[in-house]
Amino acid sequence: MSKSTASPGQPLNRLTWLDRLTWIGATASFVCAIHCLAMPLLIGVLPLIGLSLLTEPWIEWSLIGFTGAIGLLTLLPSYYQRHRRFQPLALFALGFGLILSTKWLVDEGSSLETSGMVTGALFVAGANLTNHRFVHTCTTCHH
Repeated sequence: MSKSTASPGQPLNRLTWLDRLTWIGATASFVCAIHCLAMPLLIGVLPLIGLSLLTEPWIEWSLIGFTGAIGLLTLLPSYYQRHRRFQPLALFALGFGLILSTKWLVDEGSSLETSGMVTGALFVAGANLTNHRFVHTCTTCHH
């Protein structure tokens, strides 16, 4: 049997599901950051090795959408049901806002785009990791 981190009033499956989503969200944010860092360096090489698909705009927007959806699906329930601490939501809003504003306002391919997207993705990953820490160290939860 595996160790349970659920409180008596919290179903094990729900907490485990939120934990998994939190790690998926953090991983997706890190993948997004790596994608944004690597694309300027690999843009000329990818077609030669058959991976030009990674340069398609829909891939980038899919990563952004997935990261945003997972972030909201994990951060909001954790906030309302577990820790009631605003920091993960603020980090997420800052990071995701930076990602979206960079995509809409900055010229594609510029170094400013890369730094804005990477910074935003790291803020979103930090929001997921902070949320995970709060869920597992919460001293004010109704246990």
